Amino acid sequence: MFEHMTTANRKQAAKVKTERVVDHLLYLLALHENNTIIVYSDTLSSQVTRSLAANAFNVFQGGLHQFEIVRLCALWDRAGADRESIPTIIELIKPPDVIEALAQETLRHWSGIGGDIMGQPEDDPELSASADAALRCANEKFGQQEAQITRDELRNAIADVCTILDSPRLKSIMNLRHKHLAHSLIETSLEKAGPVAAMKYGDERDVLFESVPIVEALHRGISGKGFSFENSQRMARDHAEALWKCCTFDLEK
Repeated sequence: MFEHMTTANRKQAAKVKTERVVDHLLYLLALHENNTIIVYSDTLSSQVTRSLAANAFNVFQGGLHQFEIVRLCALWDRAGADRESIPTIIELIKPPDVIEALAQETLRHWSGIGGDIMGQPEDDPELSASADAALRCANEKFGQQEAQITRDELRNAIADVCTILDSPRLKSIMNLRHKHLAHSLIETSLEKAGPVAAMKYGDERDVLFESVPIVEALHRGISGKGFSFENSQRMARDHAEALWKCCTFDLEK
């Protein structure tokens, strides 16, 4: 679907989609931390005794859990020019020349760093030039190392994505989404191709956590940026706990 695109256009499209996928993943991690309390703990459910109110709570709890599944499936939706998903990014960068272009971009970034050495005497131009050349040489060497890291991380990300796309667990999650959440189907295209195991609670959590290092690698290799998703998830956990662990239900009338 991207065969007509030049290497430069593929690289630019991948940068744009990667930034959007990072945003989607951050939201999904925040949603997951809320569901960790609402769905996977009894922090709230233990307060709701058998009552008419319990029916409403079950709808609330199930709706949030289902929405996390829907958003996770969107993150892993099949590649398409109009889709902001991990497989779309992989299709854009998969050609070796695109990976090499991104590696060369990393190399140019580090090789271009140089300039005057702080504290170097201004009246000794020969020494200053020698020190600057040494710095540029060191940056060139470091740039070569970073460029190779970019190649390796992107190739590993491609392999990891292919493994997850072929996994029965993702197929089960996608099938639930297609059949009961996004649509109401008697039989999905996945089921027509063969038996599909039922999704189990926790499958979505496993795939989500497998997605994090992949997106981190894509973000570094394609956007040339990096930050800790772990810290972002920890902040989301603190926010969720600040609300839900201080939330109480008074159902007495």
